[in-house]
This record gives sequence, C-alpha cells and structure tokens, in this order.
Amino acid sequence: MDSLDTLDASFTEAFMRRTACLLMACVLLMLGCGGVEERVLAAPDEGSSAETSEAALDLGLVLVTCPVGTSQASYSPGLKNTPQNVTVSGQATFSNCVTVLGDPVTSGTSSLTSGVVQGFSCGDLLLPRTVTQTVTWNTGESSTMVFTQLRVGVQDTLSVFTLTGTVLSGKFVDSIAVRTITYVTLDLEDGCASPEGLTSLSGLTTLTLTKLL
Repeated sequence: MDSLDTLDASFTEAFMRRTACLLMACVLLMLGCGGVEERVLAAPDEGSSAETSEAALDLGLVLVTCPVGTSQASYSPGLKNTPQNVTVSGQATFSNCVTVLGDPVTSGTSSLTSGVVQGFSCGDLLLPRTVTQTVTWNTGESSTMVFTQLRVGVQDTLSVFTLTGTVLSGKFVDSIAVRTITYVTLDLEDGCASPEGLTSLSGLTTLTLTKLL
C-alpha cells in the first residue's frame, strides 16, 4: 500500500505541475496579444476593423510581441472641440518584447516628427485615420508600419484605441501589426474642456506583429 500511495502522490503532483504550467502559458499569451481586451472593448459600429485585428492574431503566427510600453503625444496649441491648425509630435517606447520567430528584439522606440495638422480638433481623435510610424529596435534595425487608427471603446475609466496595419519595410516586412494605446478617459475630457485645450496625452501601449498562415 505504501508504494501505491507514493506512486499516486507522485502522479498527482506531476499532473498539477503540468496543469499549472499550461494555465500560465495561456495567461501570458492572452496578455501579450491583447486578444481578451480587444474582444471585450470592440464597439459595435467598428466591428469589422476589430474582427480584422482579432483574425490576424487568431490565424497568424506571432513573430514578436511587446506587452509593455508607453505612448506620449503633444499638441500645440492645445486641442479643443473647435477645429484649428495644430502642431502634433509624439513618441512611444516598447519593452519586454519577446521574439518567437526571427532574430530577437527586446525593445523599440518610435518618434512622430512634428507636423502641422490642418483643422484638427478633439473630435478628430475619435475618428479612424491613417498613421505611419517607424519603430527602431534595440538591434539598430527598424520597421516602418502603416496603421489605420480608430477608437475601440471605453471600459470604466479607460479609453482604448487600436491601430491595425502592416509592416511596409524593414525588419518583419509584410507582417500584420496590431498596436493598442490605453488612455485615462478623464484626461481626454478635462483637457479638451480646459481653456488651454489638450496639450499632451500619455498612456500605455502594446505592439504585436504576426504572419498570416
């Protein structure tokens, strides 16, 4: 009986360790790709674009995922609810990157060169628009991406935007790029309602690149 009990205990312990590892792997994959959050937040009138993002993640092979990052944009003069010519600049950093296929990268940065946007207002932040960005990786290589940005939705006190597009040139060329940016909703609302307007906006960002199978 002692030997059977010992064997049973060993089997149970091994099974529990294997189950825990599988559960942890699932959690890490969901956090890295942002799939759970995007499904919850997708707005009904933007379902087509959100479904495209999810399809790229669900059917594609992940090349690299950067689950941690920060994003900052500056507006001069401050954005208001009435259109005006505004100089826009910004930057983003990506870290904790994990490369599944290809030469590994661990971090990256992206800068938005200052430029004047004609007739720009706070309302335009919520509309789909095309954005071109170049990410420079820690290896010195770069990836130029073209996104269509749209607002996904609001969850409690947060506003989540998604950018879906492709890598046009450089490292990971021809892959599908999905980036999310999360802002505090009150920062948007208070900034746009203030006399000086919305002068800056900071939030958290993620980036995932996939190849369709």
